[in-house]
Amino acid sequence: MTGRIAVSRIIHTIHATTDIYTCRLLYQNALGGLVFAENYFPAEDRDAVLLYVTDHMVEPMAPRHPEDLTKPYARQAARIGQAFHSFEIKVADGKAASTAFREAGCTVASDYGVFFFVRPESTGGVLLEVCELPMPNDPWDRGNWDPRVGAGHHCTVTGLDHIACVTRDMASALHFFTEIVDGEVLEDMRTAMPQPARRVLLRVGDTRVAFIAPDDAEAGPLGAFLAKEQNGIYALVWKIADEARARSHFSEKLKLRLTHSGCVSSGFAIDPDDFLGARHEFVS
Repeated sequence: MTGRIAVSRIIHTIHATTDIYTCRLLYQNALGGLVFAENYFPAEDRDAVLLYVTDHMVEPMAPRHPEDLTKPYARQAARIGQAFHSFEIKVADGKAASTAFREAGCTVASDYGVFFFVRPESTGGVLLEVCELPMPNDPWDRGNWDPRVGAGHHCTVTGLDHIACVTRDMASALHFFTEIVDGEVLEDMRTAMPQPARRVLLRVGDTRVAFIAPDDAEAGPLGAFLAKEQNGIYALVWKIADEARARSHFSEKLKLRLTHSGCVSSGFAIDPDDFLGARHEFVS
């Protein structure tokens, strides 16, 4: 491997679910998600919806036949349950990136040439999708994309603050995201939220990604997260313009439970049990 792999953007975060219709409605009603494509991928026997919450794309995805564990996605969904599955990075050449990752000692899976996955043991704990193709009908590719298209929704989300990941192995995460791909360290600090930990904030492509390594990986909410089957993504942390309005929208209108428990930010979260296993946090 002669140089770091350039990442132009983080394309989306995949939310694994067993009920794609309910998941889609949650993103639309709670977070003002705007759907721009739907698809079925026969090779993986799974359905997906592509939507934007302001500036970040989310892809709810469900196996059409979850009992058929011959399919890689169905196996993953059975292993982690309803939860964040992975995030996807955009590269210029999928085949070249796959070769480079393998040469760097990474484990690559479900390699379809133009897109593939890098397994968590190679990245510090995060399942990573890598793709060279544009998403179907993606407004980001049209040249006049404006994330303010989501403005005015009652949730008052103005953009993604960062993707929060939890790791047992900070050294491996930093090696992959700053030496194998061209991520940049923005901040390396101590945190007490939600427990004592080292927190490193990176810029990967156009998106900020935080890796959090708890001092005690066997205790607290982060230890509980690491103890279960998961792919490393703990939360999507969103910026909001009006906390009171957002809280009223979530709790009074939609009857979603709100919590501070387990938050990696200074804000609040929708109880993951009310959002099909995904943790969404909100900061002013």
